[in-house]
Amino acid sequence: MDMATRRTFLKRSAGIGLVAVGGSYLRIGHAAEDHIYVTSSGGSFMENVRKYMAEPFEKQSGVKVTLVPGTNPAHAMKILSSRGTPPYDVAAFGGMDILRLIRADKLAQVDEKSVPSLADVPEKFKADWQGCGSMYDYSSVGIAYRPDKIQGGITSWKEFIERTAAGDFGKQVFFNNLSSNVRGAEVLSMFGRIYGSGFDDIEASISTLEKMKPHIFKFFTAFNDPVVLLTSGEGAIGPGWDGRTFIAEDSTNGLVKWVNPAEGAVSSGPVMAVVKGGKEDLAKAFMNYALGEEAQKAFCEAMLYGAVNRKVQYSDKLKDRLPDIDSVQLVDTELLVKNMSALLDAWNKRIAT
Repeated sequence: MDMATRRTFLKRSAGIGLVAVGGSYLRIGHAAEDHIYVTSSGGSFMENVRKYMAEPFEKQSGVKVTLVPGTNPAHAMKILSSRGTPPYDVAAFGGMDILRLIRADKLAQVDEKSVPSLADVPEKFKADWQGCGSMYDYSSVGIAYRPDKIQGGITSWKEFIERTAAGDFGKQVFFNNLSSNVRGAEVLSMFGRIYGSGFDDIEASISTLEKMKPHIFKFFTAFNDPVVLLTSGEGAIGPGWDGRTFIAEDSTNGLVKWVNPAEGAVSSGPVMAVVKGGKEDLAKAFMNYALGEEAQKAFCEAMLYGAVNRKVQYSDKLKDRLPDIDSVQLVDTELLVKNMSALLDAWNKRIAT
């Protein structure tokens, strides 16, 4: 590490219990072999967390980072059932499971003193987590489509809904399956906002989808399904993720496209938090690095996701494609949890049958 980088890391670490010893940074009172355990999903997401967050932090701090792959509910259950030392030091997964940990008092409080990078993260990415965490990227669900099948393109959720209901796209429309945790609740909440009284208007959401249902050929269950359906030619249009569609667009010479609807894309992302009773000071140092400008830019450029640090300046390849950090639409997580039972009931009675 060069001297400028070393001084920067030391300055940022001074408030979170790290001291310099023999060229590396150690938690006060702990040995050089200290390391932290961080939850993760698998696949390319984990590999990019490793490459752009964990490994650079290891080089700067001398602290080993072990990424533990698994599902959000499984990670959360291990923390919830732990007694004494928790299995992980950093919880990094979906918001609904983070809320379970907050309610069980399993997460430590973080602030700009203990995690200085939080100062560069807009409040909306932190507001749901009651002082315990922050989203560390955002992906956005907009409209993915085949330009060769959708003449003139598409500009808004309202246009997509009304043209689907009118049969303009034939039976080549796909949509999120609510029960599969592929952001169906968030998209339906946007329908409630457009045609009803707000994100929590379940009747407006379901009645809107009922009008579209005759022309929907598949309620997809996996995050990569929209790209698969589009590139195979089986589907023509439906809700899809920005980054995944961009990758497909670039690899197929524009066979597929993604649009940020006029009403706004529906965005969400994983949350990072510090687990109580673990190596809290080292976990906060890792969280500080992960939310910092350097890690955010590198990770999000690789994943084609949005960065939550407002200092990030995207490359030319990405800067005009992602929804702007200030225009991102986030549905309140507590609201989603509160409404999920009633929404699922209406879905099962009126859509799934």
